[in-house]
Amino acid sequence: MLSSDRPRRVLLVDMGGVFFSYSFLKALDAWADAAGQDPEQLRERWLIDAPFDAFERGEIEPAVYLAHLRRLLAVDLSDEQLEAGWNSIYGTTDPLLLALLAAPAVRGRFDAVVGVSNTNVLHAAFWRRLFREELPVLDTVHCSHEIGATKPGAAFFDHVAAAHHTTREHLVLVDDIALVTDAATELGIRAHAYQDPAALASYLITLDPAKDCS
Repeated sequence: MLSSDRPRRVLLVDMGGVFFSYSFLKALDAWADAAGQDPEQLRERWLIDAPFDAFERGEIEPAVYLAHLRRLLAVDLSDEQLEAGWNSIYGTTDPLLLALLAAPAVRGRFDAVVGVSNTNVLHAAFWRRLFREELPVLDTVHCSHEIGATKPGAAFFDHVAAAHHTTREHLVLVDDIALVTDAATELGIRAHAYQDPAALASYLITLDPAKDCS
């Protein structure tokens, strides 16, 4: 049983790449098919650029980003066609991971298990519907477009920590991108580079619920 006189501990689970699988290549293939173009050409044109980052911070509206995407890819597609491709990237969840996140051994170590995601309003609305049966294993999900900041920036993690009445030193992050876990570690956050549920389970066992996570 977690003591009530110590800082709240929160497990942060990255959404895309951990909670569910995805491949952005599916979007490029869908747009190429709809536009009658070679997918390789679209892959050469595609960039994670300033408008993409702004969209993930919620700074521009979907119509503005889709117009930029149309110009970037040089495709004559409607907003509806672009959005359909945009949301074609999702795969599946792993039942073993879902079971782990719900397990008493994990819940006994944390006051909350929450999702964290660099995402945008179009993607988030779609995957919230797509994975509506799986999402309840999480207490809540924190999205970059709602926060106005992205992982692995300190502003993102401090927002999440404040939402759970704790500090970043009492967060534990699970993410599939090494640059993110490395940056989180530099911020004083314990971080696990996700590979599979078994490796995560082994890592979480090392976190003693009787001691501080920092």
